[in-house]
Amino acid sequence: MSFRRVTAMLGLLVVPGLLLASGAGAADQDTLVKYYRKKNNVPPSETVTVKDVKDSPIKGAKQGVIEIGTAPRSRSVGFTSSPDFRYVVFADVDDVTIDPSKAVMDKISLKNELCRGPKDAKVTIVEYSDFQCPFCSKGYTTLESEVLPAYKDKVRFCYKHLPLPFHPWAEPGAIAMECAEAQSPEAGWAVYDGYFKNQKDVTPANVKDKALEFAAAQKLDKAKFDKCFDGKETAAKVKADKDEAASLGLSGTPSFVINGRMVKGAQPAANFKAVIDDELAAK
Repeated sequence: MSFRRVTAMLGLLVVPGLLLASGAGAADQDTLVKYYRKKNNVPPSETVTVKDVKDSPIKGAKQGVIEIGTAPRSRSVGFTSSPDFRYVVFADVDDVTIDPSKAVMDKISLKNELCRGPKDAKVTIVEYSDFQCPFCSKGYTTLESEVLPAYKDKVRFCYKHLPLPFHPWAEPGAIAMECAEAQSPEAGWAVYDGYFKNQKDVTPANVKDKALEFAAAQKLDKAKFDKCFDGKETAAKVKADKDEAASLGLSGTPSFVINGRMVKGAQPAANFKAVIDDELAAK
């Protein structure tokens, strides 16, 4: 049985003649370890080791085990690969010579998004969040009080929307923030801060008025704000954020992408800092 046939049985799309490519771009076990660590966000404190590599029953392929951590709490992931370790089946066929983090970031559009920090910062954090989500409020506090102040201009932070369907004012809140941002970034950030800091005071009935209240210092043009809030284009922009999150496999909030590495949920500051520090230390 060929390696190509096995991947076809797994329901994977294989380009004929490509799967067993070697030569230029060939990898090795060290590349495989680095790739697995980065794609799965394995913290530096955990070891990643390739073990038990041998010829696979699939003609021309290798098989082995990736062990994460140390016994007795280690966990193992089996793999089958092309002979040069360039192509590997975990659940998908991955080219380990391609940076998985770059592949994720290539799916994210940051044009005209609410961002702060230098565009050329070495680390970019993209958050997909929901203004009504209590865990998102917790994540907001951690990020704004403990994480971002620790790195200042070393990090760029961008906020995107993932309003959940069971939160009735989350989507109108996302639209309101977009309409405030359309008049000035400062107004957008004021609404962002206001919703998370005053989450319990916001209702479906007052979500629009609260946005105007939070951005009062920016003196928004109310007529323009109202037109934007009722317009289809703003709702479409929020939907584009939701679709983008889905393309990344994100369905819960808050979800963070740090240079293409996923951090899901309202994690402690130390967990964010471990990924940021790792990225800042990378060459």
